[in-house]
Amino acid sequence: MNILFRQQEQTRTNRSDNKNILFRQQEQTVQTTEQTTTRTKRSNTRTYRSDNKNKPFRQQEHTVQTTRTYRSDNKNIPFRQQEQTVQTTRTYCSDNKNKQFKQFKQQEQTVQTTRTKRSERSTYVEHCGATLFAKSQIEAYQSELLSNLYGNPHSRSQSSTLSTEVTDNIRYRVLRHFNTTDDEYSVIFTSNCTGALKLIAEHFNFNNQSNEERPEGSQVTDNRKYGCFCYLLDNHTSVQGMRGAIQDEVCSILCLDEKDLETQEISKSGVIFQQPNKYESGNCLFAFPAQSNFSGRKYPLSWVERLRRSEFPFQNQFPGRWYSVLDAAAYVSTSPLDLDLHKPDFVTLSFYKMMGFPTSLGCLLVRNEVGHLLQKKYFGGGSVSASSATDMYAQFRKSLSDRFEDGTIPFLEIMSLRHGFDTLERLGGGMRAISSHTFSLSRYFYHLLSRLTHGNGQSLAVIYSGTDYTNGDTQGAVVNLNLRRANGDYIGFAEVDKMAQLYNIHLRTGCFCNIGSCQKYLGLTSQQIKNNFQAGHVCGDDRDVINGKPTGSVRVSFGYMSTVQDVHQCLRFITECFLEGTALKQDYHTFIQSLCEDITSHQDVCDKLDEKAQENDDGKSVMFNHLTSNNLSQIEKQPIEQRANVQVPNLIASHQKSVAMETESVILSCDKDTRFLTDICIYPVKSCAAFKVSSWEIGPTGLLYDRRWMVVSHLGVAISQKREPLMCMIKPKLDLMSHTLTLTYKDMEPLTLPIDVDITGDVRRNDSTAVCSSKVCGDRIQGIDCGEKAAEWLSQALQRPGCRLIQQDTASHRKTKLADSGVNTKDSVHQGISLANESQYLLVTRSSMEKLKQKIQEGTCNGQQGQEDVELENLVSRFRGNLVIGGGLSLEEDSWSEIQIGAHTFMSQGGCSRCQMICLDQENGTRSKEPLRTLAVWRGRKVTFGIHIRNKEYIKGTLLRIGDPVHVIRTNSEQ
Repeated sequence: MNILFRQQEQTRTNRSDNKNILFRQQEQTVQTTEQTTTRTKRSNTRTYRSDNKNKPFRQQEHTVQTTRTYRSDNKNIPFRQQEQTVQTTRTYCSDNKNKQFKQFKQQEQTVQTTRTKRSERSTYVEHCGATLFAKSQIEAYQSELLSNLYGNPHSRSQSSTLSTEVTDNIRYRVLRHFNTTDDEYSVIFTSNCTGALKLIAEHFNFNNQSNEERPEGSQVTDNRKYGCFCYLLDNHTSVQGMRGAIQDEVCSILCLDEKDLETQEISKSGVIFQQPNKYESGNCLFAFPAQSNFSGRKYPLSWVERLRRSEFPFQNQFPGRWYSVLDAAAYVSTSPLDLDLHKPDFVTLSFYKMMGFPTSLGCLLVRNEVGHLLQKKYFGGGSVSASSATDMYAQFRKSLSDRFEDGTIPFLEIMSLRHGFDTLERLGGGMRAISSHTFSLSRYFYHLLSRLTHGNGQSLAVIYSGTDYTNGDTQGAVVNLNLRRANGDYIGFAEVDKMAQLYNIHLRTGCFCNIGSCQKYLGLTSQQIKNNFQAGHVCGDDRDVINGKPTGSVRVSFGYMSTVQDVHQCLRFITECFLEGTALKQDYHTFIQSLCEDITSHQDVCDKLDEKAQENDDGKSVMFNHLTSNNLSQIEKQPIEQRANVQVPNLIASHQKSVAMETESVILSCDKDTRFLTDICIYPVKSCAAFKVSSWEIGPTGLLYDRRWMVVSHLGVAISQKREPLMCMIKPKLDLMSHTLTLTYKDMEPLTLPIDVDITGDVRRNDSTAVCSSKVCGDRIQGIDCGEKAAEWLSQALQRPGCRLIQQDTASHRKTKLADSGVNTKDSVHQGISLANESQYLLVTRSSMEKLKQKIQEGTCNGQQGQEDVELENLVSRFRGNLVIGGGLSLEEDSWSEIQIGAHTFMSQGGCSRCQMICLDQENGTRSKEPLRTLAVWRGRKVTFGIHIRNKEYIKGTLLRIGDPVHVIRTNSEQ
């Protein structure tokens, strides 16, 4: 017998780095004998993956047993390992009229041996933005790809024919999911829902005359505009953006609120665009969401039929043939869409919102009767039946799918949809079960949240919804809210987001790409939006409250794998961080806990809460501190040192001890009227430990060599303590005499590197030093790789393969974006910065630290659950300031505009907004909730503490010394 093709294929050459794992390590090797005979028989013996009777093409494929992609905390939590199969005894509505729930007690199951580590450590409530995919879903998809040979569908080979057949089956599966057939609708695959909306905007024909497709090259002589484009105020930005492509094609563009649809005469404010010529009746489009991605409000799908019959009063003012565009992206993620019952003309959606994967695929469903209204001009590969390169001749394909899917479709991604639909049915129980389950969770959360009040009776939450969560047909699995303090002031969404991260809760804040709903629910006018923009506020930033009014909100949304635990964790987070007032008696906590353990219906919960509130005669606020206390994940108490088997070396302890003694002596000289510089801290490697010195030179971007290096992952992404707490235990030492940087970690051998890496000099070893790029706070920076030795040392210390040490290229310049305190932005001086996040220096004061410590202790004495006492020096180290000032009054630095330290003058650039990194003990890497929780309650808004400062003027050779006097030259009130 001849040797089978590829039976033992030759082991491939190692890639550029021989230390990497071979991608196909155990590939079959080709025997070298009888090569000529083997080649001539390849075509006969080739084993197609599509033929299950033959041997697989990669029979001996090495199974890369993925000790799966570690989550950002890198605590060896397998990504999606043991995915929770939400076979909950879901909370079905027993009767659509009374909406009482038969059963709410969740019977959490685990198809695999343990509950997902991700689920235990994280609370994911952003399913409206993107739901999660299941482990089994991805494994099934991977298995299909490895078991079949798929080729480009535009070819005629067996592999290509297989791709075409499978893709056609997927189209049928999509239509079946929405209870329709290809007799009614065509499926056009797009990049996402936005791509589908863009396709409509660019190709819809508003002309009411002949809709027959014009031959290519024919001239258009009618320059008149026809018809109208109307969209609901509560619509995604992608719908709003259609007007840009449509503006030159229509007579009028309308933006209407729900109540305006029943208005006979649309006001001028509703007509946002009007052509100067007379309105011409034509084809008209009305776009609305099946479900608001802002509030979860479900709009009546019966509008489709009413629109088609011209039953809306506003249609009399704008006559024509009206067609509907249904944005179903948010709706279909948790609700069944029946296109046999309601038949919109165009339906747009994204599949990742339904099944989590793939993220690059959506579709446009076109009712076949109106397909002729989409007029094409451009054509790409596969979309024409015939064309001539030397003549203006082209004939589009008859099928809508073929005509509008230009080029090769993402056929491999399309094949993953089958496994996504299978997962929704297998794990979710089908869309009706998913809808009932997710609505029950949102209703439960809504009822409990809406009853939370501060000690003075002020409601904690403002909930934005057009419904009261009594009917799943009108409300989706979304709760949109803002929080208020006891005095009625709004708590900015950026502050809420920061505290949510501390509790490892993943939610969404902002306007969710739905500015219309933000305007509607938050009371923002167009002029206010313009003013906010002029003031520097843009979509996606953290300017959450301007002039006392919120610019966005907080969204909590549930998916088919969500559980009642997610509700409890969100409630616990909100009450512990933002509810003000004295805690209730222990028996009330016991009542709440027992209530959550035996729930029969949401209404029962609300009734019992109301009854108990009446019995609570002391009028104290509702607290849920003990809600599901036995099930919620606990903050890790063990130091990170226990993750390694080595001790911290003592190489630089003596130096640090001498500096500490000097600091202590200076502190004794400080009082409320006398300020001195007590600490100088350099952080040579971004996010690693501090290097404390008694004196140091000032550089053009801050302290010399401060944040000059950073650590990046194998993906080239900067690693911080947020992702890897072990970084705080890597201790640096700078030696300006020998021009070296030394890193130490426990009892590992120290790593010593030259301070200045010259990519053209002797430092280049085996071409391992190279220029590379990464990002710091959105800025693209150029860096120099410090070589393999540093990479191996860091990878071992952090227990993360592929780490690299990058030094900032001095030729790569960054500038601070911060404005000087009390100065107009245009008048500010934007000086250069290193790899620091925002500024040249970060300054904190000991008097403010002492006040914060007092606040933490007060919380502990008042019995607030989970408060921890923190030593003052430990607290100072957590805020990672460059300059620490002793003496003065607490928080007086907030008002500083210009200060002098020693002989050097600095300009203030405002407060430093804090995140969860201050909750990391810099000695052992242990996480806690303090001091961020207390700081958020005390400081509010942006949770600022400490200030950013910059050099007023850089003079080379200037030194700062511990003990330098500190003088306030000017405050903000003196500007």
